[in-house]
Amino acid sequence: MAVIGAVVAAVSAGVVQPAAADTPLACKFPGNRSAAARICAEVSGQIYGAFATWKNAPITFSNGAAVGDWVQNYMDMMPVPGTGFDMGLRSTKAGAVGRTYEPYWAENGNQSYQEHAITPARGPASADGLNHSYMVLRSGQTSQWDVLYDFNPVGRTALQSQGYTNGYNVQLETNNLRDTTIGEMEDRFQYLAPGDEWSRFDRTSVTTQVTSATCGTSSPPPYCFAAELTGSPKAIAWKVSKPAAVAFTAPRPQRGASAGATLNGVDQDALATCMANDPSQCLQQVPGLAACVHARLACNATAQQPAPRSLTPRSVGSTLTAEQTRQLAAVRFHTDATQIQVRPMTVASYDKAAGTQLGGQWSPDLTLWLATSTAETKSEKGGETHYNGLTAAYDPSSGQLLHAALGAQRPFK
Repeated sequence: MAVIGAVVAAVSAGVVQPAAADTPLACKFPGNRSAAARICAEVSGQIYGAFATWKNAPITFSNGAAVGDWVQNYMDMMPVPGTGFDMGLRSTKAGAVGRTYEPYWAENGNQSYQEHAITPARGPASADGLNHSYMVLRSGQTSQWDVLYDFNPVGRTALQSQGYTNGYNVQLETNNLRDTTIGEMEDRFQYLAPGDEWSRFDRTSVTTQVTSATCGTSSPPPYCFAAELTGSPKAIAWKVSKPAAVAFTAPRPQRGASAGATLNGVDQDALATCMANDPSQCLQQVPGLAACVHARLACNATAQQPAPRSLTPRSVGSTLTAEQTRQLAAVRFHTDATQIQVRPMTVASYDKAAGTQLGGQWSPDLTLWLATSTAETKSEKGGETHYNGLTAAYDPSSGQLLHAALGAQRPFK
């Protein structure tokens, strides 16, 4: 995944280990246009699914951060050149005090880019300290992929041209290394091999890269990442963080009580316990979960429950203005803010015109900000690909990007 970012000048050139003279497609890292600490894991055969899980850690922006600055922790797959998709957690500075925790998924292909919010964003003090899971699975015998969050289906790709690959990336990334502090993300990852068998990668098949310095005596925070690949002979986790000059305390986990009983054959008490401890083991340990995921049914009742009101963005008191929306869209999609038009629109009207289903998570009567442009744009996905035009919908109460479309298939042309 390639991202253009205003990286602080002190960030040094990246170092890749181990070096490879003829690196397969899956492990060709993008250029260092942002600060990142990442791994690429690959196999000699084919992969029909990818899974990653980590605990939501605190992400903060200092006073020097600008509107639109961002942090992402995500997994990224590119089955063939020119197409691909990613899924993970993003935090964006949306205003003077507004910042969000936004689970999302996105894809590119056919001269188009689409991005989808998964659940409503949480407020600036609300990193829930909980484990969440991110999964993509080949959709039947097609070239498309099903997207699951916390073991529940949330979408399906539409722009892909191949239903398998040989590897994928997991990475922590920011466009502003100096003014961000990121708690430790312990990214555990697995792949689905032929025969529906989930496996860990051989450690020797995992390549690591830190584009800035690795934190140490000669490279103190904030211009560095702390990064460690654990496990041998099988890789288990990519432990990565971006320390501040002064340490901070992580929040206590805030998961509610288990939904109890079963949902689509899944023992909900066992799933809640597994999610709290190590979601990478849930498919093997939770009765009924593997079969439920295979059938693409809702498997996690707790994840379907709305967030407590105290954690919703409306409790933050941050209201996004039209001008801030214009700036957010300009930074995110690398275009001229003066060429972006912003106007209000209800969720119901946007869904009708764009073919989205935001009304399932956000009130149909919610008034969002609609940002449109006919200027040239770029996404954080798709390398140096340029797209003609932009459509983006933002929640004014949080600054969360609810949906975006670039290029040929965008609505509101």
